[in-house]
Amino acid sequence: MPTINVGNLENQEEILDYLKRIYANVFDVSAIDWQAFFNARATGELFSTKFYNLSVTNTAQGEKMNDSIGKECTPSTNLVKNRDDFASFNAFWFCYCNFIVSDDGQKTITAIQGQKNFSRTGKVNVGILTPPLYYGISKVSDGEIWHLSDKPNRELGLVLMPHCKDNKGKEMPYGVLPVYHAGDIDGKLYGSSGLPVKNFISYMSLHTEMSKLGTGYVGAGSERSIYLKTMLRIKYAFSSSQKVFQGNTENNQQIKVATAIENVTYFPVSASYANRFYVGEDVSIGDATGHTDNLDRGNSYMRNIADKVLITKIETESDEIVRIYVDVETPFNLTADSYLSTMPLHSGTTDDVLGNDGYIANDGKHAFKLQGLEEGIGAYMVSSNEVMNKETATKTVFYHKNYGDYHSDNSILTNYKKVGEFIKEDSTDFWIGEVDIDLETGAEVPRTIGSGDSVGTGDRYYFGEAGIGFREYLTRGNLWSGSNAGLSCLVDGSDLSSAGWYFAVCVS
Repeated sequence: MPTINVGNLENQEEILDYLKRIYANVFDVSAIDWQAFFNARATGELFSTKFYNLSVTNTAQGEKMNDSIGKECTPSTNLVKNRDDFASFNAFWFCYCNFIVSDDGQKTITAIQGQKNFSRTGKVNVGILTPPLYYGISKVSDGEIWHLSDKPNRELGLVLMPHCKDNKGKEMPYGVLPVYHAGDIDGKLYGSSGLPVKNFISYMSLHTEMSKLGTGYVGAGSERSIYLKTMLRIKYAFSSSQKVFQGNTENNQQIKVATAIENVTYFPVSASYANRFYVGEDVSIGDATGHTDNLDRGNSYMRNIADKVLITKIETESDEIVRIYVDVETPFNLTADSYLSTMPLHSGTTDDVLGNDGYIANDGKHAFKLQGLEEGIGAYMVSSNEVMNKETATKTVFYHKNYGDYHSDNSILTNYKKVGEFIKEDSTDFWIGEVDIDLETGAEVPRTIGSGDSVGTGDRYYFGEAGIGFREYLTRGNLWSGSNAGLSCLVDGSDLSSAGWYFAVCVS
């Protein structure tokens, strides 16, 4: 196999083209020697960003070091591919793929982008295939330095990133991460493009749902989160994701119908509300007759007409009325108490974004992608391998599921790895400042309290007030989280069986 230099962007794209051409007709792509392929291309650069202690500087911005010095990155859109100085290096190379998980937990690549049998849609799971990556965090007197490389570094103690291990903890010659949040096809979860998000799912039920695909599937968790957090810190030198990507976090719209109407496929709203919606976003329609005092989307009547459907067209009817058309096959009737509600976005809304990172718009209504992974859809991600134990009103202990079966309640204490704890003086919510990372698992534990959305992670920790017990690890944010949301945002108030309309999972 010839060696290709990945020292510039053109050759990175050449590698992708090379893969497409050489392997397009390979029937069993799992037989490819990925270890040899990636070993030949590892170049060993050390990309680093230093973050000062909050006692030194009150900010979310870091300082690029080593091979990151002088490199810039600007998110792209669907119209403009912006600058990404990191994309030309092997450590930031990835290829879209389809993957499966065998019963022994092994993640196998079944197709890569460019092959005829590769698909983004349907009953497949779409991932990114990465080289083996190594990361670490060096503690220094006035802060910490995050590192990333495509080669081990003994001096710095870099370790293999968690996504480069299979679901039983065995090291792989590559890394795999799911691109999308999961949707439902014929009663099973798939991480492919174009699906309404599977919501009303909990830590307990996600494992039941994953097992329908096979006993080796467990879902995604800390390994996906730490990849995103590392790439954010290295490429953009920020510890707060919302300094770069807002996500779908300022989009809590619930509008009453402008007039009752029958046999239509659109929802009429006052013209003054038209600019609150856009073609391609997800909404639900419900008849709240007799229930207008409770418009929570979790109520079945808020989605009994149409649930998580796409807006296909917005059309002016008159100076007073605008029609919002939705993707339904059967016309419906609307009473005077019908409501239109925005919902978490379906998978694939970032597919047309150029480059590795970006968004259609950074307006609080759209998702974003970072290193090929779609995020910020307007839902919390239920981590499959992290739980919390709220031991007292003021103390939470963090656990990570060891590779193997999941557990619940007290068996967690003996079967899961304790990765840290957080204690505060009271049980009120707070801003997360600095965090500790368990490098083996990628699990994150808050270390200090911040002072706003521009300090440290800049994300909110909903501490669960005085409630105690085991809690599922809900992270990211929902439609109205605003600046509270982000890659480190955390909810500590939902038990292991809690399932909400703004909960989502990823297949892995």
